[in-house]
Amino acid sequence: MTTDSAAFRIEVLLSFQRALWDLVTPGLRAVAVSPTYPLIEARFIYEAVGDDERLLAAEAEAYVVADFAPLVDVRFEAVVVPGFQSRELLAGEEWVYRRREDEPE
Repeated sequence: MTTDSAAFRIEVLLSFQRALWDLVTPGLRAVAVSPTYPLIEARFIYEAVGDDERLLAAEAEAYVVADFAPLVDVRFEAVVVPGFQSRELLAGEEWVYRRREDEPE
């Protein structure tokens, strides 16, 4: 693993590609990640969040931790953004997954 920001970003995006296998559910609207070495933060944006959604985000977190531990800190969170609200990136984030949907005007 490298600490170069561009190379680290690529490693994180590739890790997410594998981590999301079989974890994308109909309620998952998007996943935003902020890869800033030595921290990887991610928001799993759902229409509604319950125990299942928190467990899916934690499972993805475990897969990413396995790719980088103990060299990085990984923090994933399941958050609610109802379907009538648009999905927005926070500072430093980029999309790793977005389902197709009509955006509210």
